[in-house]
Amino acid sequence: MKRKKNTHKFSQKTEKNKPVSTSIKTINSGISSDKKKIFWIFTISFPFLILILVEVGLRIFNYGGNLDLFIESPPGFEKYLRANPNVARRYFYVQSTIPNPPTQLFFREKPKNGYRIFVLGESSAMGFPYGNNASFPNILERGLSNTFPDKEIEVINISMAAINSYSLLDFMDEIIEQSPDALLVYTGHNEYYGALGVGSVQSLGSSSWLIKTYLKLQFFKIFLLLRDFIGWVKNLSSNVLQEGTEADPTATMMERIVGEQTIPYGGELYRKGKEQFEENMDAIVHTAIQRGVKVVLGELVSNIRDQAPFISLKDKQGNSAQDLFNLARQLEKQGNFSEARKNYIRAKDLDALRFRAPEEFNLVLKKLAQKYSVPLAPTINNFEKKSPGGIIGNSLMIEHLHPNTKGYFLLAETFYETMQKNKLISQDWPENGIAAERDKGITGLDSVYASIVISHLKESWPFKPKGLPNRFVQSFIPANKMEELSLKALVEENYNMVSAHYDLGKFYENKGVLDSALAEYRAMISFIPHEPEFYEMAATILIKRKEYDKAAGLLHKSLKYKDNAFANKWVGQIAYMKGDYPEAVKYLAKADMNDPQAVFNLSRSYYMNKEWGKGEQFYERLRNLAPKSDYFNYLTNLRISLKTSIIKPSKIN
Repeated sequence: MKRKKNTHKFSQKTEKNKPVSTSIKTINSGISSDKKKIFWIFTISFPFLILILVEVGLRIFNYGGNLDLFIESPPGFEKYLRANPNVARRYFYVQSTIPNPPTQLFFREKPKNGYRIFVLGESSAMGFPYGNNASFPNILERGLSNTFPDKEIEVINISMAAINSYSLLDFMDEIIEQSPDALLVYTGHNEYYGALGVGSVQSLGSSSWLIKTYLKLQFFKIFLLLRDFIGWVKNLSSNVLQEGTEADPTATMMERIVGEQTIPYGGELYRKGKEQFEENMDAIVHTAIQRGVKVVLGELVSNIRDQAPFISLKDKQGNSAQDLFNLARQLEKQGNFSEARKNYIRAKDLDALRFRAPEEFNLVLKKLAQKYSVPLAPTINNFEKKSPGGIIGNSLMIEHLHPNTKGYFLLAETFYETMQKNKLISQDWPENGIAAERDKGITGLDSVYASIVISHLKESWPFKPKGLPNRFVQSFIPANKMEELSLKALVEENYNMVSAHYDLGKFYENKGVLDSALAEYRAMISFIPHEPEFYEMAATILIKRKEYDKAAGLLHKSLKYKDNAFANKWVGQIAYMKGDYPEAVKYLAKADMNDPQAVFNLSRSYYMNKEWGKGEQFYERLRNLAPKSDYFNYLTNLRISLKTSIIKPSKIN
């Protein structure tokens, strides 16, 4: 027993001290080659399997939300798509607030008589500091619809603040899927500081390949998770150290996006930004042309006369941006407008804070227009024609680069005329439909709001020293109803300019100032054309004023977007007044059949249209619905009269 025990110990020791390689060989020698393959395949694929499971899980829980450019429209508008308000999450993962595209619907299936235009741009194409009602794409769509009433014109604006050509290029495949006829491009001011720009806080460097790969990887939810984690760590560090604009809740979007403030003219960052713009714009135009989509490029305009350089640096000749700006002022006073203009432009280009596109960007656009034989909208020439001394300033601009309402109309008019000249849409343009849209869809409230927004903007960097808190909101005291509503729209998250127009419209309506109330409701329609309630509010005032044709015209437009009882009722009743009984029946039959007035008018429309049986059917419905009403008494007498004489259509009751 003793010997056996010792032998066992010796045996254990021998196994323990055996080399690892010998042990593996021993194990492998007992495993078949097929099993070895399975073992190694499993070993190699296991990490990938884990990643796939994590990706599937994140998709099931929809991590990060839907980042598609186009999404379903709200319930009741199933035949439409809209731009995704969350799409900017592709580019902004550090900021808590992100820019959004305009709220706008377009047909899921392009109509046979449709002409579909997409507008690519930044805040200037959005209409900042106004709303969608003042944006040049909105004005352009209304003008084109006036010119071609037989066509379904769609001008779909997917512009956003704080983005640049990288975002617009990223949108291209999804835009092409929507069968556009034309692409209008007005972009370039945000190229350095917009998301992923070389001077942006969201920059990934200047490698085009890296940035485009980054954008493609956002298709994967696991990549979004990693990206958001990095962003969370970055924000946490920023808050702990009290550095960076994200730590300042009063900082504007303009201030939050800037990473590298000083970008000297002709320097390395300047050159990389220009190359980025040139490469991306070329890819955008090339993609569109390849797919048979017409392209119109727009020259970039900015305020050169009334915006001094933000950061003044000297050029190689020793001239500083501020020196050139001051010289331009003197030349202008002397009446030498041509030389003044040249010096203003040079001062703008030498401004090292690149919020205004340099003139070299317009040369890039001109070369692209020539290379691909596409039109270049002459916005600079048209703006200079309308500016004192031919120098673009505050007469058309509201601050350093955004147009005022006159400027936005001029921008729309320039694109309209360029399309007309180049025979887009049709060889024959029957009339100048955009002229009628001048000053339409906007009110004094829009101008007051824009003024307050710009005043708020100018209380922060770069108009004031960096780091100073913006106290505009705390110090501003509204002097009237417009200022009160405008301030509310600026500061309250769930209150916007549509709400402000609504409240001001009701304020005027309650005071009996119907013209002003109607103007506010029309502005709401211009803001969000697909909302039937806005048409109803405007049409109600027109009906009160007995302007029935105008009311019917508005309500017909609302029915284009969504069938609704109010519009059907009044379009039908107005048709009855005009003696068009088949038309009256067509619309009244779709009205609310629990509304005694609608039932009354439908019944008498059937009688007058010689459809006695159907008239009787709704006569009986009215008897059950409102037997003691004036409607029923009138209809009873009408039935008797109709048996003996021809009744002329009477006024709506």
